[in-house]
Amino acid sequence: MDAKDKRILKELIVNSRIPISMLAKKVGVGREVALYRINNLKKSVIIGFFTNINYKLLGFKRYGCYLQLKGITSEKEAKFFEYLNDHPFVTYFGPVIGKWNVVFDILSRDEQHLQIIVAEIKSNIKEYLESFVIASTGLEEEIYPTKFVEVIINQRPKKIPDKKINIDDVDNNILKLLATNSRIEYSELSKKLKLSANAIKYRIKNLEKSQAILGYTISVDYTKLDLQCYCIQFKTQGDNQRFISYLRSHKRVIMYYKHLGQENWDLDIGILVKDAMELREFMIEVRNSFETLKIHDMYLVTHIIKDNIAPEGIFYS
Repeated sequence: MDAKDKRILKELIVNSRIPISMLAKKVGVGREVALYRINNLKKSVIIGFFTNINYKLLGFKRYGCYLQLKGITSEKEAKFFEYLNDHPFVTYFGPVIGKWNVVFDILSRDEQHLQIIVAEIKSNIKEYLESFVIASTGLEEEIYPTKFVEVIINQRPKKIPDKKINIDDVDNNILKLLATNSRIEYSELSKKLKLSANAIKYRIKNLEKSQAILGYTISVDYTKLDLQCYCIQFKTQGDNQRFISYLRSHKRVIMYYKHLGQENWDLDIGILVKDAMELREFMIEVRNSFETLKIHDMYLVTHIIKDNIAPEGIFYS
């Protein structure tokens, strides 16, 4: 993958709905060359194109789930992974190595809805379940996806509204179609929704303006970039703004979630590194620069099966 491929990835991470002619101009190649390169990237690095839906405006909350399994065969585990991948309220999901075996996120309307979902998932895997921990991620979260291609965008994330709004069935269907295919053409949307392309453009602009749509991006297979993803759980004390600023500016940190309701840790960060030595250097730097932080746990994400894509269930509730 050369510099132009990396530039294409960066532009698609920032806005995967960018017109191909504009993308070609930004990268400095012809339209056909841009299409050719994107198709090649889809065969390797790009897993999919999706829309970042503001689930909070649809009345949902996010919960991180950590599973420890015991005595499970590879075949049973694969079936369980298929079940989670198809679950209508499971968003991010990936197998991990460490204390936990599986980490995934659930979107639920409220605590009662969450308990129903969790009971259903536990029932599916009950004979192999060692432990199941839930952490609310509702306090604070930031993701820095351009760091996949070592690009740091130095701007403070905008405050995202979280008060539920009412949208009609047409807008709901637009969001559902865009969720898993951010590059879907207006002509195809028009055909599926039986609405004019101009009417759909108007509605999408309003969804963007209300921040029901937060942006358009891609899912990247970081293993094809010779990178490993580790998640580190910290227990923090006092004001952590200096640490948050450090995470934003660090070239390898791709996200953090601040949790509620966990006495052992309250901050989860994700970091992409080339190898264990680079991870060790990061940990030493953190330990020397932020003495009040305590590491609770660390695990390796082997690969992402389902990225932060809005699951189908939130469009039918």
